[in-house]
Amino acid sequence: MNPANPATQRSQGGDSLRVLVVAYVCSPKLGSEAGNAWNWVSHLAGLGCEIDLLTTKRFLDDVEPAILQAAGVIHLHAVDVPRTSGLPPQVGVYAGYLRWQLAALRYARASGLLAQAQIIHHITWSSLFWGSRFHSEQAPLVFGPIGGGQTADFRLATPMSLGARLKERSRSAGIRMIRLNPLALRTVKHAKLILTTNRETLRVVNQLGSSSARMMLDSAPPPAVMDSPPTPVDDHELGRVIWIGRMVPIKDPVLAVEAFAQLAQRMPEARMDMFGAGSEASRVARRVSEFGLTGKIELHGHVEWNTLPAHLDRSRVLLITSLRESASSQMLEALGRGVPVVGINQHGVAAFMPKDSGHLVEVADRISVTADLATALGEILNLPNQEWSELSVCARNAAETMTWPEKAADLVASFKKLAD
Repeated sequence: MNPANPATQRSQGGDSLRVLVVAYVCSPKLGSEAGNAWNWVSHLAGLGCEIDLLTTKRFLDDVEPAILQAAGVIHLHAVDVPRTSGLPPQVGVYAGYLRWQLAALRYARASGLLAQAQIIHHITWSSLFWGSRFHSEQAPLVFGPIGGGQTADFRLATPMSLGARLKERSRSAGIRMIRLNPLALRTVKHAKLILTTNRETLRVVNQLGSSSARMMLDSAPPPAVMDSPPTPVDDHELGRVIWIGRMVPIKDPVLAVEAFAQLAQRMPEARMDMFGAGSEASRVARRVSEFGLTGKIELHGHVEWNTLPAHLDRSRVLLITSLRESASSQMLEALGRGVPVVGINQHGVAAFMPKDSGHLVEVADRISVTADLATALGEILNLPNQEWSELSVCARNAAETMTWPEKAADLVASFKKLAD
């Protein structure tokens, strides 16, 4: 196996802060963690940090051209993912990540990256459960933003297969027993700063003994939703709800259908667009039919992300129904387009949902939450245009404070304090 393929893409720059960024996945062409990693790298470099990007070879064709076009100084170092043959796929994914961390650490030591680094920033995959192997080096470790401390509330009685339910219960048990997890304990003990995406994870990290943890979103409103002002209220169709996400149990798309069914009894003119694909798509379609909502709920399936801002621009409210959510990129996208949000008061949505930008309902049994979501949707949909516009302005103003440049500047300030 070729363990590493360092590629210095630009010349070094002055007296800038040297930051070793550990990113198992990183790509400017993808969303989720890979896209977030690239945004951190490019924006930190743009603010003057000299970046050593330590990643895998998986997305080199995406990363190399982007580095040449990026502002600032970024050096690329790629380490192969060790093979994990013979393991079940789900086990192999995480075993490969843990083995890659060890291989990346060996490379960073042998190549002198660790000796040069003033800050180590481990960003992907950054999970409390799996920790970071870079926890005991000379340079301060910044870990995250991470989730992992949030658990499913089974009072919501989300429909799911037996296997999915066992997985969720096993995950919840793992969080309750996190004190027995050496990967998490060592990382929390040695990290100089831990960033979490929700209060639940922050609480767990503090319980493990961290004295330097705070919350920060792991994503930001994309430029595509921020580059133009929100559309005027008249372009947002009366009674139109939008739901966006993977159709999997933890997103609970069935709850969205159930809440909308109650809304439609009071507002026959209401309509809902649902975007996403996944294991629950057939269950969702059945529930739509059972409730007699065919024609009122349109199931679009998977669509290209760049088409979604236009759908947000004609919607009056975004509905979020997640059973478990580290943070919500859909919430950020809606806020960026000035669309109010209705969701459940837990996890990342509760931590970062701005005031006067929508409504969050309290976690309770499924019947209560369904009714409360329907009521909250109705309240926003029935607002006069002027009051809805005020919510929209609050949403957009909040999104302006959550952009990548704002977040990167915040983090650079923390880096400088740690490096002094």
